[in-house]
Amino acid sequence: MCGACVQRVGMSGAWLAWGNPPRDRPHATDPVAARLADLHVLLGQGPGTDAVREGRPIPVADLGSVAAHRSWPVFSATAQATGARAVAAFPLRVGRSVVGLFGLYSTDPVALCDLRRREVAVFADLALGLLLDRELPPHEDLPGWFAAEALVHQASGIISVQLGVDVDEALDRLRAHAFSRGRPLMEIAGEVVHRRLRFEQLSQTGPNDAPNS
Repeated sequence: MCGACVQRVGMSGAWLAWGNPPRDRPHATDPVAARLADLHVLLGQGPGTDAVREGRPIPVADLGSVAAHRSWPVFSATAQATGARAVAAFPLRVGRSVVGLFGLYSTDPVALCDLRRREVAVFADLALGLLLDRELPPHEDLPGWFAAEALVHQASGIISVQLGVDVDEALDRLRAHAFSRGRPLMEIAGEVVHRRLRFEQLSQTGPNDAPNS
């Protein structure tokens, strides 16, 4: 997933970090990405640290800029020593909670346009779904609201990829489908996650069977 995102948006590498603050690094595309992930933990500063704390994406077009040095003096210098010149950090969310980080870097200064940011956000949500599958116990073993929101969030990420829409629209379609069938949202989300229900097939069957019907 990291490699696919890197190719799509034209960056040099990417990493996933799990936790808040993110400490576990289940995947990185290359040694530079792995080092950048580790630097956030070792230094306690950087765009990824701020992205997780503030719950919003933080793209840094040039680590050598005055603004980057002012915000993260040690990280900006150390990160440039690895060969990175730009970093973009996207928090991984389950409902209201930030549970990890999706980070990218480039060996050249680069600013992500709005389209590229939206594409990264979709990849981040899909990566979160993969992390939930691999790193967490079965959803029924998770506590209360976290279990519900984790399952619904994962289903929304899957639907967004199936239909080529953003995650917010995917969630709207998931809710509309559950409402129109008179079924619990969690039940429909579970069918999506376990691949028993595919929304791109629903969209091809006609308006009476579409998620928004």
